[in-house]
This record gives sequence, C-alpha cells and structure tokens, in this order.
Amino acid sequence: MKRMNMKRLIDRFTFELPENPSYIYTRFRQMHERRRSIHRYWPATATRSQLIDTYWRSALLHFSSIIILGVLVTSFFSGTLDLLYFLSVAIFTIGAFPPLYYFIYRPIFNSSFLPNLENAIATYEGRELSLLEKCRQDQLSNRTLVLLFYVFDKTSCANYLSPNDKCADLLHKLFGVSTKSMKNELDLIFKKAKRAKMESRLRVEVNKSFEDAFKVLETMQFSEGIKLLKQLEQQFLRS
Repeated sequence: MKRMNMKRLIDRFTFELPENPSYIYTRFRQMHERRRSIHRYWPATATRSQLIDTYWRSALLHFSSIIILGVLVTSFFSGTLDLLYFLSVAIFTIGAFPPLYYFIYRPIFNSSFLPNLENAIATYEGRELSLLEKCRQDQLSNRTLVLLFYVFDKTSCANYLSPNDKCADLLHKLFGVSTKSMKNELDLIFKKAKRAKMESRLRVEVNKSFEDAFKVLETMQFSEGIKLLKQLEQQFLRS
C-alpha cells in the first residue's frame, strides 16, 4: 500500500496520471457512478465536464507544487527572505506558467487526456449497453409471457382473456408492451384465421416462445398448465 501511494505521489508530481488511460477510466467510472447514485439520469457529458475541470485543477496544483518546492529549496540556501526574494518568486511564477501551459499542460490535454477520456466514456457506455443486451436476452419474450398468462388465466378458471382491446390494455399495463403488440399476440392465440396466415419466420419465433413457456411450467412442476399449453400448441400446429 505504501509503495502504491508513493508511486501515485510520484505520478502526480511528474504529471503522468492525466496521460494514464486506466487511471482516467477508473476516475470516470467512480465519479459517474457516484453522481448516478444521487441523480438517476446524470449524463456522461456532465461527468466529462467535471473531469476536464479536475484536469485543469490538477495542472494548477502541479504548477503550485513546483513553485512551492522551488521556494523551499531556494529558501534553504538563501541567507535572507526579504522583499526582493519574494518579488523574484512572484516574477518567476508569472513568467513560468505560460511556457508550462503551452508546452506541457495544453498538449497533454489535447493529445492524451481528452482522447483517453472520450475512449473511457465510450468503453463505459459500451459495457452498460452490453449488460442491458444480456438482460434482454435473458428475459422471456412478450409472446412467452402472454402464453404463460393465458395458461394461468385458464387453469385458475378466471377465463378473462379474449382478443379485445380491454384485455390487450391489461397486458400492456402488466408487461409494459404496447397495446397493439398485445392485441396481436391475443389474436394469434384466439383466432385460427390469424394463425393460418403466419409466415415461416413467425412460426419459428412462436415455437421458441412455446419452448420457453414449457420450461417455466416444468420448473414450476405445473402439470395442469403443461397439459393446457400442449393443447394450445396443437392448435397452432393444425393451423
């Protein structure tokens, strides 16, 4: 730990951290997730602005550290700390910053820090999208959910479902899918003419939905539901 802290201190003094892609990504992720925990819809662009501000504050801190170190060293060898000495320090400070800005801080910002920051944002957002896509792949399809709801509706003797707008709206509220999509799924289940018009691609998708629904019912060991779903599947096969 001490070795790591010493290395971090050296990197700060040599101004190498703002060029380190790993450091920039870690800083972005930590800062962004901290803000997101407070503000749910905190955008990446806001965190980007904060990190840019942090870079320039780090540059000023780095410059101040150089000046303070120089003052400490020269004051050790200087016999007296009079007004002329402090005036010399002030003049040196004013004169030293522009060269460091134009030849160190600005070039590092444009050629290293900013590109690495943009890459860190793209990487972070890409990973978030990958996680969302994986969640979508793990979720049951809308058609599978409707099939399961159909089974539970019939086995409970509620017998509520039918191919109308009222039922479609209920499923819309339950599953967060458009009423039109739910109405189409109900039409497939209840209308033979609709099933007869299914294209080959849709038939493959329907078969996959039945397979997923069977897996859920088998996991639940719901034999009555499995029997009813098989009856519905036979209606699809005969269409």
